[in-house]
Amino acid sequence: MDSGIVSNHPLLENAVGDEKPIATKDRSKIEEDKPTDDVGHGTRVAGIALYGDVKECIDNKKFTPEIWIFSAKVMYAEKQPDGSVEAIYDPEELLEHQLERAVRWIAGNYPTCKVINISFGNLNNRIASGRKQFNLSSLVDELAKKWKVVFVISTGNYFGFNLNSYPNYFQDTANDDVKIIDPASSALALTVGSITPPYGTEVRNPSDILSSPAKTLYPSPFTRVGPGYNGMIKPDLVEIGGNEITGRHQPAPNIGGKIISLNRDFIRDGKLFNADIGTSFSTPKISNCIARLWNKYPDFSANLIKSLVLSSAGIPDERPGYLQDIKFSDTNEKLANLLNVYGYGVPSLDKASFSQNNRVLLIADDRIKLDSIHLYQFFLPDEFINVKGHRQLLVTLVFDPLVNKNRIDYLGCIMEFHLFHSLQIKEIEQCFKQLKSDDMEAALPESIKQKKIELKPGGNLRKSGVHQKGIKAWGKRPGIDINKPLVIAIICKNKWIKDNNYLQNYAIVVTAEHEKKIELYARIRQRNQERVRIK
Repeated sequence: MDSGIVSNHPLLENAVGDEKPIATKDRSKIEEDKPTDDVGHGTRVAGIALYGDVKECIDNKKFTPEIWIFSAKVMYAEKQPDGSVEAIYDPEELLEHQLERAVRWIAGNYPTCKVINISFGNLNNRIASGRKQFNLSSLVDELAKKWKVVFVISTGNYFGFNLNSYPNYFQDTANDDVKIIDPASSALALTVGSITPPYGTEVRNPSDILSSPAKTLYPSPFTRVGPGYNGMIKPDLVEIGGNEITGRHQPAPNIGGKIISLNRDFIRDGKLFNADIGTSFSTPKISNCIARLWNKYPDFSANLIKSLVLSSAGIPDERPGYLQDIKFSDTNEKLANLLNVYGYGVPSLDKASFSQNNRVLLIADDRIKLDSIHLYQFFLPDEFINVKGHRQLLVTLVFDPLVNKNRIDYLGCIMEFHLFHSLQIKEIEQCFKQLKSDDMEAALPESIKQKKIELKPGGNLRKSGVHQKGIKAWGKRPGIDINKPLVIAIICKNKWIKDNNYLQNYAIVVTAEHEKKIELYARIRQRNQERVRIK
């Protein structure tokens, strides 16, 4: 959903499913019969959405589309005071009818098209504490719930930064200029920030020294940061979107920091490609990943697809400044500073798609009654516990509640999860049946608390949003009794939903991973032949 595409581009034409202009009331801006990109932004975004990494395709001399592109034109060209032309949209038009019409056109006519990329936002609407959810973000949530699609939305770009203070301005609480913008604060959308590409420069002047404080896979200087609405972890993910590289004699960004994609003016310029920077171009990389994953598993729900992608993500080990000092063993307050920039990190299509010998995915896609609990159990094999090496468990939960922008408690229900070890499932069941407290974690008896696996980030930070992930890593042997199962308690609490028959859809993915080449997959499969869930 962008400024349209140039559908006769040689690297687009065989992969365009359809294109449609979503006309504005002022037909001089977007006309019913003119879906073509008149700026170039949409064509660049579409190229990355289609191929993922265009530079890699060039290097390999191989362009093989795996997905279809459907283009809804909602932006148009507007000349700026400096003479440049940018793609813009009318916020009122988009909110009142363009967004809904575009989604209805896609979902109604092409139900297999389930990923909607939005690489734009309203710079005037920046998320801040105490503010209600934005109207456009709320509409995105309503449409995602209704049509069972995944919105992937850029955090927006912040070009008011000072490279001399990088990366400290990301944590400047007094500066809301760097915060994510509408509609990136959507709860159900996957919000995407930007990290830098492999560091490289193209020296145009031999005497010029080009540099950037942002090294390879560092946060891009222009990326925007969270948290999201009501403290939700936002962005959810990051991908490569470019860098700001400057020189003494070259004030403009150097091409070494830009992302290569498709050129709208390929006929006039005589070249198929051009380059740009921005979260606009990190976002379609995630859209490409999700679409390819859905190709592999077309019957999976939107919740499960998002769970798999989030479960595969990891934050780069090398980070700048204050971000390098934050560890996953730190408090929620410290961890929030890391998650506000990276979210859960960079996803991996391979990790989202398959279990491996030493990395196993256990998945469930289910529905739960309001104010109730589901319990799952699974057994870990001896090899996970006793073979020396780094090992970890990851639990990822995604759900899609009703929303109401007029309420402080925006989500109609909230969910959370807890992981226990060395207990029988009946012990956990009896414990939770007796609990009526809003804060179940605090109300647990001491004998149960001692068997709780403390996942990071902690529950209070995780449960503010609908995309939740907790991690527990061990360097030494875990104190887990392999003769008893691990038990996950999934809790759903009603906030304001009045339908007594309402069932909340959710998906959960548990990942068990060991650094050593052990037959973890075969042993876990052998020990968990039968899935057990207690309602």
